[in-house]
Amino acid sequence: MSLIRISHPTGKLRGRLQLPGSKSESNRLLILQALYTPEAQLKGLSTSKDTVVMRELLERYQNSDHLNVGDAGTAMRFLCAFLAQADGEWILDGSARMRERPIKVLVEALRQLGAEIDYLGKEGFPPLKIKGQSLKGGRLRINAEVSSQYLSALMMVAPSLELGLEMKLEGHPVSMPYLQLTGNLMRRMGFPVFILGDEIRIPAHQLSSPPKTLRVEPDWSAASYWFAMALLSREAEIYLPGFQQYSLQGDSIVQQLMAPLGVEQVFIGGGIRIHKSKPFPIRKELNLINTPDLAQSLIPIYAAFNQELQFKGLQTLRIKETDRIAALENELRKFQCELESGDKHLSLQGGFKASEVRVATYGDHRMAMGFAPLALLKPLEIENPEVVEKSYPGFWNDCESLGFKLERL
Repeated sequence: MSLIRISHPTGKLRGRLQLPGSKSESNRLLILQALYTPEAQLKGLSTSKDTVVMRELLERYQNSDHLNVGDAGTAMRFLCAFLAQADGEWILDGSARMRERPIKVLVEALRQLGAEIDYLGKEGFPPLKIKGQSLKGGRLRINAEVSSQYLSALMMVAPSLELGLEMKLEGHPVSMPYLQLTGNLMRRMGFPVFILGDEIRIPAHQLSSPPKTLRVEPDWSAASYWFAMALLSREAEIYLPGFQQYSLQGDSIVQQLMAPLGVEQVFIGGGIRIHKSKPFPIRKELNLINTPDLAQSLIPIYAAFNQELQFKGLQTLRIKETDRIAALENELRKFQCELESGDKHLSLQGGFKASEVRVATYGDHRMAMGFAPLALLKPLEIENPEVVEKSYPGFWNDCESLGFKLERL
């Protein structure tokens, strides 16, 4: 097991960081490029492991009948739909954890559209045997309460279907900003996309003038860790170039969610400047149903400020890289934090005490980066720090550039 000790001798953060491209934008644009605009250039792509996996598999799927996504969830969901409408036969597999992550909702939807997909192991889970073919499309009803990635996967293949696609969403959709992100990226390319309450309509469509270049914005999820760093610092002046004031990414709401604790962003010079500000009254409840990837950025920070509040809308965290609700509980208790949880919520009840502890990461990149800011209070040991490669490979280098001291134990 690898281990690092992270600390900051001054607590003062000043510098400029070039954050990686958005993983969510990158993986969507790679699928859309492969489907409709193979000649288009994609600039600013994420350097994350998930995006590297997606690129590699899209480059070799025509010459390989066995594709393994590892622990890349977007690659599993997006490639499932992509391969179902392509010409060929494949086995689509992943890591041991990926074989525990459900995919039945997406498979059943694709079967309704005419896809031939079989389970090679446990019903409803990878690995999958996919026999690709032209799909007719049409209307379907789909459970929207499990994962927005199922819906995004279907949206992206919809223009290639003979009848296009009309989806009736059942239940309360989770991570709705990610559906809007998919729709907006498709519109940017020239596809008509209609998201109308509980219905999504995308007609069959051929691009007459495909874009030649598409640029990826830096990742707001990655930026969230630097908002957290600023909050726990003594002084902070952090500049992040490339961010847009009106972003397509739902996680751009992070500043509004952290502002009550005392941090502010200013758009200037083609990017954002983060600095400390005056705190203001905090709500007793935050619903993260639309932005679950921010949970591990927000919850440790609110805990460190000894806030008592409930985080709701966390149901998708149970089926991520790990059970993130359980992981957060386990690690926050090492700081004597009092908590209460259920299937969809986690409540902070105070008691946090900064301590020199060892934080387990559970194979989850967001656990490592979400707890790293606490090293501004007391030195921390973090297990398996290499997990950050999944979304933000340069995270530890960026920490060192802003004065953190990292010791590899």
